[in-house]
Order: sequence, then structure tokens, then C-alpha cells
Amino acid sequence: MIEIRATTPDEYRAASDVVSTALLHAPISDDDWPKSLPSWEASDSISAWDGDRCVAHMAGYRLDTIVPGGARLSTNGVTRVGVLATHRRQGLARQMMTRLLTDAYERGQILASLRASETRIYQRYGFGLAGQMNEVNVVARTARPFHGAATGGSLRILRGDEILDVVRPIYDRVARRPGVLVRPDWMWERYLRNAITPSGDGEFVVVHSSPGPDGTPVDDGFVHYGVKWQTANFTPPLGQGEVYDLWGADGSVELALWQYLCHIDLVQEWFGEERPVDDIASLAAADVRAYQARFRWDEQWLRLLDVETALGARAYGNGAGSSGTVTIAVTDELLPHNTGVWEIGDHGAKRVDTEASTADLALDVRELAVVYLGGFRFSALASAGRVDVRRPDAVAVGDALFLTPEAPYCCSGF
Repeated sequence: MIEIRATTPDEYRAASDVVSTALLHAPISDDDWPKSLPSWEASDSISAWDGDRCVAHMAGYRLDTIVPGGARLSTNGVTRVGVLATHRRQGLARQMMTRLLTDAYERGQILASLRASETRIYQRYGFGLAGQMNEVNVVARTARPFHGAATGGSLRILRGDEILDVVRPIYDRVARRPGVLVRPDWMWERYLRNAITPSGDGEFVVVHSSPGPDGTPVDDGFVHYGVKWQTANFTPPLGQGEVYDLWGADGSVELALWQYLCHIDLVQEWFGEERPVDDIASLAAADVRAYQARFRWDEQWLRLLDVETALGARAYGNGAGSSGTVTIAVTDELLPHNTGVWEIGDHGAKRVDTEASTADLALDVRELAVVYLGGFRFSALASAGRVDVRRPDAVAVGDALFLTPEAPYCCSGF
């Protein structure tokens, strides 16, 4: 009989090996295990055991997500999901996911979030695609100059020993898009490890500063990037750069950082695996074809664990009180406390004691997750047959209420 229970610290390594095997990787080495351990200690881990052998695993990081309006909601970052091929199709994944999400709700976490290796799996558990990213290539020579780049500021390359102390407060101030994660220590250390302690290809962090009200420079943006040679004999000299993180207090600061990158000698092309779908650089480049969005992928899969709190925490409409009001009936088979009807307007959201059949719109908790961060619209879901529309103008009202100025963007993999 399979036993599903919380993983004890002395079992983390066995669980890690199961996840690696299930995801087609070799088990982690003895040298690399100490680097991975802090993230295991920062998660709530569940594993399945067949006798003394671990056969499946699932965990959730303790994170916070920024939602429209700026509130930070406690989030279960679902991670390290794997079932050995010998134990598939025995219901282990469903049992473990049900327990993981239920435990997370009981701990007070409002949302669950994940990055999916297979997208069809998680929709059955109430996860919806809430945000996307673009994978891009930027040709340096033809992209510059970037129109609208901040002027009058300054740039500096950070030393390894100052990176963490300087970068983290900048990120906390300027990374405000819906979907952004408040990164814990272990995540920062993983992201910046090669810039802090150089090894192999070069990684660097550059900070942008603008004059403050009294003329004193204020840090208002940063870029973390790596560079390497693409040819061994330097004929012709060809370097490629990769952008890992680029954040600014506003679009002009982000463009100033792109301007800096595209003037680095020898680097002819920049690659970004994770850029927002509405990246201002795509419009500001001197030649718009220099910014090439090669591939759009599903970055954020979201699940509302506490619909009432989640709807009450985010902002709606344009703040002018002109967006109207809509009632939405939500169904959640896995977490029944989320089933109910909510009235939503510029004033906020409140649960109402009315029959679901009288609501303007009816949808599953999965579809609610799709529109929650503002990345998709009710009208698109309705056209796809994923929303039951009972009042014809309710779709337009829902679109206006859930609209966000910027597309969701996280850029924090876990």
C-alpha cells in the first residue's frame, strides 16, 4: 500500500532523486546537493512511499505574488512534481495535489502558482493560464538607439560583494507588475550565484541611477546579464549576450538599460528567454525588426485557493467608478468553499447570497484564474466557450473591471 505523507528532512535527498528521474534528469550530485538544500528547507514537501522507497513527490514554496493594485498575496509555489514511471496511473498525483492545495489553504495561502512541464495536467486541478512570456532575440546594431530611453542618469557595474544588498531593494521597489514574485533569499542566491562568484562565462549586474529630488542619485533599475563568445578563433569577433533580469522604475529606465546592453562592444545579439509580452523595447527599437519575439510560452499557471480573499485583494477598473458592476458565479469541485457568487465593481468584490443561476457570468475556478491577473479577458474566454454568459453586456463590464495597465510578468522560475 502506498503511503502519502509529509517528507522529513532526512528524506529530501531520496525525494530529489525521484523528481530528477521523473523529469528525465540524472540525480543531483554530492557537490551540488548543498546548493539545492536551502530551497528544500523553504518548501512544504509531500511524498509517496512504497515501503521504504520514495516513488512520487510534490512540494510548494512559501512565496508572495503581487496582484493588480499592488497587494501581496501568500502563494504556494507548486514545484518538484514527479511520479516514477513504475507508479503512474495509480491516482498518486491527484491525491498529492489535493492534499498540497488543501494544506496550503489551511495554512492561509491565497494562491497557488506553477510552471508546467505538461499543460493539460494542471487544468484538472483548477489551474488556469494567467500569464505568458516571450522568448526574444535583439540585434544590437540595428536596435539602437532606443527611443524614449532615460537621459541624465548614470550606470555602474556592481562588484560581486555588493550585488545582493543593492539589487534586492531595487527589485522590491520597481518590480510591480501583476504576477511578480517577492523573491526569497534562496531564489536570489540561485539567480545571482555566477555574478557574485564568477565562474565560466561572464555574468554581470549593472545598476541605473537617476537624480533624486535633491540631486542625489537614486537607484531605479538594474539588468543582470551574461556574455560569451560564439566562435573560438574570433573571426569574425562574435559575442552573444543573454538577459536574465531587466527591471526599471518606468519604461524610460528599462530602455536606458537596453541601450547600455546594445552598446557593449563585440556583442552582436542579445537573447532573452523571459521577456514580457508587452515589452516596451519592442516598440522603442530604432528598427522594430531588431527586436524579434521568437516564441511565446505559458509562464504562469495560477490557482485561487481562497477566492473570496483573492477577489477582495485586487483592484478593479480605472478608479473613476465608471466600469459598472457584474456578478460572477464560481464553481470549484476540488475546494468547495470557493463555490459561490461574487459581486464585483470599482468598489471591490464581495460575496453575495444569491442563486448561481441568477449571476451575470458563470465559470469554473480555472477560468477565473485566467483573468485574475489581467492577462486575458472575459470576452476571449466567452468566445472560446469557457464562460457561461447570462447578461450580454456583462462580458464587456468584466473586461473593463479586470483590465490592468501592464501584462502579467513574473520572470522568476521555480
